[in-house]
Amino acid sequence: MPFRSTIWNGFLTGTILLVVLAGTALGEHDGSDILEMSKQMVDLERAGDYAAALPLAEHALSSSEQTFGPEHPTVALYAEHLANLHHMTGAPGKAEPLFLRALGIQERLLGTESPAVATTLNHMARLYMTTKRPAKAESLLRRALRIREKTLSPDHPATATILGNLGVLYESERQYAKAEPLLQRTLAIHEKALGPTDPSVATALENYAHLLRKTNRADQALPLEARAKAIRMNVPVIRQDQLRKPEEERK
Repeated sequence: MPFRSTIWNGFLTGTILLVVLAGTALGEHDGSDILEMSKQMVDLERAGDYAAALPLAEHALSSSEQTFGPEHPTVALYAEHLANLHHMTGAPGKAEPLFLRALGIQERLLGTESPAVATTLNHMARLYMTTKRPAKAESLLRRALRIREKTLSPDHPATATILGNLGVLYESERQYAKAEPLLQRTLAIHEKALGPTDPSVATALENYAHLLRKTNRADQALPLEARAKAIRMNVPVIRQDQLRKPEEERK
């Protein structure tokens, strides 16, 4: 599953939660205002304008804090969303404390094996991958994998997302023997669960093809790349630089 989709899906669910729980108690912002602001933020992100989305995300976090107090799952949701935006706009130093705050709230209120915790761990791991802290990234991904295998199943697409990220991490560290079975399994799960033309399958194909090229098997990579290209030509693609990312996007 591409990373942007994961952020948007989780964020939209949280927006609904915020509006339903808060109702008219949002104070200066009624539910329609928050929902409209959230839609604007998501639209900007879909267009790749993350800088413009940042103040909206900050506003959403502030509104949720005022409404629910500093310890609430909705606050964690918006903190994580803002962290992801800082990550995507090249400010990892701002992203990390927000991720840690979101994770702490989720663990205290939802439990250490909550699906929300797994999602935050996955996003934090991506941050550590891009900031060259592979040991931290691996630890978080393995923990997220255990949670998703237990709460979902070993063959769930969301579990495959973690497998793919772990495979990408190992490949980046030149641990190809560890990476290859994870990337193969990711591809197989996505194909079976989502169908052969799903964008997540294209991501898995591209990631596996990249490993094949890294290990001098370009002849095996070519048909995978051709399949991925065919999928991309028939589904909306947000930006070309998002085509090869750590499962939730290679970044």
